[in-house]
Amino acid sequence: MSRRRSSRTRSALGIVLIAAALLVLGGLSIAAILLRPPPTDETLCRTDAPLGAHTIILVDSTDRLEPRHRRKLRAVMAQERARLSQYDRLTLMRLNARRPQEPSILFSRCLPRPPEQTNPLFENARLAQQRWDAAFATALDRALRSAQSGGGAQASPLVAGLRAVAADPDFGAEIPHRRLVLVSDLLEHTPGGFMLYAQGADYAAWRARTAAGPPDLTNVEMRIVPLDRPDHAARQTAALAQFWPAFFDAAETGALSIDPAP
Repeated sequence: MSRRRSSRTRSALGIVLIAAALLVLGGLSIAAILLRPPPTDETLCRTDAPLGAHTIILVDSTDRLEPRHRRKLRAVMAQERARLSQYDRLTLMRLNARRPQEPSILFSRCLPRPPEQTNPLFENARLAQQRWDAAFATALDRALRSAQSGGGAQASPLVAGLRAVAADPDFGAEIPHRRLVLVSDLLEHTPGGFMLYAQGADYAAWRARTAAGPPDLTNVEMRIVPLDRPDHAARQTAALAQFWPAFFDAAETGALSIDPAP
């Protein structure tokens, strides 16, 4: 009788242990699935979820960027990168004087998970760091150096560049959070067209001679980063007072901030 009772106890204990092992294995399997990095494409953006945020930095280097301008651009890039959450997209564009409707795209990728969050079940931390550097950090630094090149162009087609950004299908209104950062001396100039170097060059004068109007930047968070041009300081001050705020108000931006003038 005692032996039968002992046998039943061992059987019950075995069942409990097997059930516990299955629960542990099941929990580990679920954890592994949850910790697996999401699928991404060549831009490092997720393919299993819509894009939640996109920041575009449009750099106007049609005139030479002096060392102080380059330092400012690097600071702006660091600030905007620090604002990103995982899998937010960051795009760096340079104004194209020859093809105003096609700004040069120097970098456009989503911020991947940092290497320190590597899941050891699926990834090697050292290799993850190397991939992160090659795919994002190093590539962004290389693009930043490219954005600083240029100067001596015969035009500064800022309005055309802004229209191109607004029309970019990767910057569509379906993205919940859109942010546009314009790094420029803010002196629009197109040969034979409107120029903010001229006297009386305010928004009303521009609107009177253009049929297209400003681009649609509805709900886009806008940041203007002025680059100083001491030879044109008075015109820059006038442009900031009489043109750009009215321009972006008509474009229906969601918010507008202007960095302090250098």
